[in-house]
Amino acid sequence: MKTIINLLKELKNNQRGSSMVIVAISLVSLIGFAALVIDIGMLTLDKWRLTNAIDAAALAGVQELPTSPTRAREVASTYALSNGCDNAVSTIQSDNGHANCKIVVTASRPVNFFFARILGFGSSTVSARAVAKVAGLTSFVGAAPLAVPNQTFNFNTLYVLKQGSNSPNPPPLGSGNYGALSLGGTGARNYEDNLKYGYDGLLAVGNEVDTETGNMSNPTLRAIEYRMSQCTHSPPCTPSSFDPGCKRILIVPVYDPVVIDQGQVKRIRVVGFAAFLVVSVSGQGNENYIDGYFIRMVANGGTSNYQTDYGLNGASLIE
Repeated sequence: MKTIINLLKELKNNQRGSSMVIVAISLVSLIGFAALVIDIGMLTLDKWRLTNAIDAAALAGVQELPTSPTRAREVASTYALSNGCDNAVSTIQSDNGHANCKIVVTASRPVNFFFARILGFGSSTVSARAVAKVAGLTSFVGAAPLAVPNQTFNFNTLYVLKQGSNSPNPPPLGSGNYGALSLGGTGARNYEDNLKYGYDGLLAVGNEVDTETGNMSNPTLRAIEYRMSQCTHSPPCTPSSFDPGCKRILIVPVYDPVVIDQGQVKRIRVVGFAAFLVVSVSGQGNENYIDGYFIRMVANGGTSNYQTDYGLNGASLIE
């Protein structure tokens, strides 16, 4: 018969064995938990990085639409590669009757696990998809205090954005009004600041704006000469090749007349926006002109699929 001491020793040994089993099970659980926290954290981080890279690629590529779909794909691939993604695939799509208005960028890459390998999981794959779209610009901050009448614009064609008193063609806004708008106030100083830097308020399709009479030739000359001096790009910007941030680019409201008094348009309604690359400001006194080429480009602002196409689009990430 076992003595009480022997029974106690046996029980003690059994408890040690049980403890080792419990410790082993706990260790496996801890390793599994570490794998869950660390490796899934790595997976989430890599997914976030890939998503950001693809979003940036889509937003960069869409700037070239709808006119240059091949260039859009090239730009998207370049941006993705610069952000560490070498297998991005870009496709151009149409939407609601608008050709080449969307770019879809997709990519994937493997993520190697660390702790999860102990549990038999070596790696996983993360993927990302981004869709960016261009549509007609409906609102903008930074518009020039000028106005052009509603019309069909022709690319690479020179337009007179501000006229002089002896222009061969009558001013569209009527006698004594040479193309200026009253944005955020009146007076030559306000006009000059808006022309030099862009109106700092939001202007939107449907807004009604008062026109401003007077030639304001010296404010016009100073503002446009300032803008011209800021274009230091090499080669110089042209209607077919320009930096979208160039100060020579004026975003100008397109209008329909609302209030006409004695042949002079007193108030206009904004129906869209158009972009022009300024090439000259000339004349003194009442003979002061701004000339610019009509260009197509993408700018930051509100958009709508139903906006009339005046060559100026806004871009947004929709997926």
